[in-house]
Amino acid sequence: MFKKLIMISGLGLFTLASAFGQKQSWITIKGQLKGFSNQVEVEDLSEFQYLLPSSADKMIVPDADGKFTLKFKAVNANYYRIGRNTLYLSPGDHMEVFIDKGNPKAATFKGEGAAANSYMKNTPFPKGGSFLEAGSLVKKTTEETIAAVEEKAAERTKELKAVNGVSKEFKRLETARIKADLINSIHSGITYGVMKLKLKGEDAKTYAENYSKAIAPKITKYSKDFTDASLMKLVVYRDIASDLIKSGGKAADVQAIKDWYSTSALVREMHKISDKAQLAGFKSKIESIKTASYKNAADQMLKHLMSFGKGDTAVDFISVDLNGNQVALSSLKGKVIYVDLWATWCGPCMVEMPHYEKLKLQYKDNPNVVFVSLSIDDSEKPWKKSVEERKADGFQWLINRSKLQAYNIVGIPRSLLIDKDFKMVDMDAPMPSEPEVIKAIDSLLK
Repeated sequence: MFKKLIMISGLGLFTLASAFGQKQSWITIKGQLKGFSNQVEVEDLSEFQYLLPSSADKMIVPDADGKFTLKFKAVNANYYRIGRNTLYLSPGDHMEVFIDKGNPKAATFKGEGAAANSYMKNTPFPKGGSFLEAGSLVKKTTEETIAAVEEKAAERTKELKAVNGVSKEFKRLETARIKADLINSIHSGITYGVMKLKLKGEDAKTYAENYSKAIAPKITKYSKDFTDASLMKLVVYRDIASDLIKSGGKAADVQAIKDWYSTSALVREMHKISDKAQLAGFKSKIESIKTASYKNAADQMLKHLMSFGKGDTAVDFISVDLNGNQVALSSLKGKVIYVDLWATWCGPCMVEMPHYEKLKLQYKDNPNVVFVSLSIDDSEKPWKKSVEERKADGFQWLINRSKLQAYNIVGIPRSLLIDKDFKMVDMDAPMPSEPEVIKAIDSLLK
């Protein structure tokens, strides 16, 4: 199981635009949200979503009825997300929307940009196997599964052709998305097939081997001449591009795609380090990135990470407790503070929970250390339900992730460690399940 579950951040691409002198225009969206919390992030889904520092410039604060207005600047059309709805927003768009977090297909759009986004509300989820829809299309045989996926792709192609009032670029990108979703769906049939057919041991192994052989011609067919770096702004394309470049393509496209993967890996490594001296060592690695936009983004991220880290005074933030009271991190100053960041939707986080409770219990008689269970759930209901079901006690806090920008919360589970002087010790402290956590805490208690 993966230790970290990567989250999408709201990124301000205007920082790159400014560097190249590109002109910006306004995007305006207003309307009503249903089932969301009191702060909603319009998340950037572009290829820079993990590469640039997070920004709060696209934060929606709806009123009691869920009504809102948001206006922000952009240089080019780009993909975003509100809840489970993928959006395509272009400079000059001015839309009235209704978005239901629990039912993305119920969304409605009116105004400039509505045609593209009405089509987008049926966008499949890559992590759900795209057209496989989390395994719902898996059939008894591989051939039947592939046929069902191809039929879905054909239906989506027909829908796209019927869309009027959109740009040629939108049609180009969405045509590519259908092909990428098709490839992703065929690949995903192994995992979802084993799961849906409830196969185990040798049966699962045999199924996977036979499935891989059966799909090989299809993968080759759909992957041909599909290496295109301009498609990296599509999430699903980024999920399959590492395989696509094995088939070759234009040297510039292959290089740019490779640079995206290496830059992403580099940024992930940077996020694990809070010591500024160690972070400075990444400067030479960033210089080796050949694609200018990715090099620029990584450089911005490095500067951002070096602005706050090990040895600096912890950045205070305000959370709410189970009683609805506002509580500040600084209220715990004078004690060693271990913060466990989690969310109910994060599987690895919930796996860590029993270890967290055990760790907390180990120090229950020590008044010099405190443990804060800090949820970044979108709403109070699932958070409170989880706490109650687990009968968890102690400091149970809830916060909107946008208030934690200084801490660069890109992935969870994650732990923060702060000393008695309210100084940052580790921005990526050992997990509760890791033996090193005891040593880390004890060293601060001496």
